[in-house]
Amino acid sequence: MGRVHLFEFHELPWFPAVWRDLLTDFLSFYAAVFRPYACVAPLLAEALEQEGTTRIVDLCSGAGRPLLSLLPALQGLGSHDLEVTLTDKYPNAETLEFSGGAGAHVTYLETPIDAADVPIGLKGFRTLFTSFHHFRPVAARAILANAVDDGDGVGIFEYTERNWLIWGLPTLLIPLFVWLCTPFMRPFRCRRLLWTYLVPIVPIVAMWDGFVSNLRTYSVEELRDLVDKVDSPRYTWKIGRARSIGASRVTYAVGTARPAVSSNA
Repeated sequence: MGRVHLFEFHELPWFPAVWRDLLTDFLSFYAAVFRPYACVAPLLAEALEQEGTTRIVDLCSGAGRPLLSLLPALQGLGSHDLEVTLTDKYPNAETLEFSGGAGAHVTYLETPIDAADVPIGLKGFRTLFTSFHHFRPVAARAILANAVDDGDGVGIFEYTERNWLIWGLPTLLIPLFVWLCTPFMRPFRCRRLLWTYLVPIVPIVAMWDGFVSNLRTYSVEELRDLVDKVDSPRYTWKIGRARSIGASRVTYAVGTARPAVSSNA
């Protein structure tokens, strides 16, 4: 099935921030409790070691839980004293007080950050979790090229996939899952109950955006094509899929820069 680029509600500029934040809160709850990205912790730890850095710049973070949920595993794999910077085009300010990480120094930038134009002073290994599919090919290549041009490693990790044998029924059940999870989400917010149960905006938007996310997710072959168009001789890429929860898989593309060869004998 070919990639189809429909719209997702939460990325539209006019979409109310309160609904966007509630949706990203749900996605963060799912990431923290079910840890769908645990399977890529070894890949990320290896990339950090190859890059020789303890700094991670997470782009399109939302509430940041996919990356934060990996910090204990990264610690266990030898990635110590990590410095994590969470960023987003639409920062979720309320995430600031809940963005702590095990054994890591975590900050959340309140200023909007464009994933294709990261400020030169914001150095570190760049990660994008469940967000790369938001971008059409031209913008996706720009994100990769910006990292390569700045000499920073980059990791793309997508839990969604264009495979309806895996995602067909689960996507239809998203509203039920949102309703079941909401009582356990913290901090408690009255507006979460309002927009989940009384006026079910969050469950409906979560289902639509989940459906569209699967349609828009790049395949392994498409990621290879994007990388081929921006590749640098100094970069090594690992592209593939890792088994996650049940039959689901995480599609990834991880690029690391080899050290420049000195011209001095």
